[in-house]
Amino acid sequence: MKQKTDGRGRFEASLRNLEQSLEYLKKAKEEQVYAAAIAKNFETCLEYAWKYLKQRATDEGVEVYSPKEAIKQAGRLGIVDDVEKWLSFLEVRNLAVHDYLGLSDDEYLKAIQAFLPEAKKLLR
Repeated sequence: MKQKTDGRGRFEASLRNLEQSLEYLKKAKEEQVYAAAIAKNFETCLEYAWKYLKQRATDEGVEVYSPKEAIKQAGRLGIVDDVEKWLSFLEVRNLAVHDYLGLSDDEYLKAIQAFLPEAKKLLR
């Protein structure tokens, strides 16, 4: 029997990891390996964030099947206050991971920094 995972717990842990990795922001601007570590923590945190949003929507009786849907439903439910900002985080992540437009490390790091306070709001 599959045990229900604690979406909030995993999200909280990934958020702590992201916050710790951002302590190396200055080094990340000088050495790519630090930027890569921050990026990976952001990607993991964003993944757990949307899954946590999905879990919360499901708890409210709303089924969602994708990250975009989870974010939009979270907005409708009042869990997320700026849906467009969250969708932009998802878009930036997709651009960086798939390297469609050659997003610079600096642009990606700025987006990650903007994500952190928004993600923390989910734990209130």
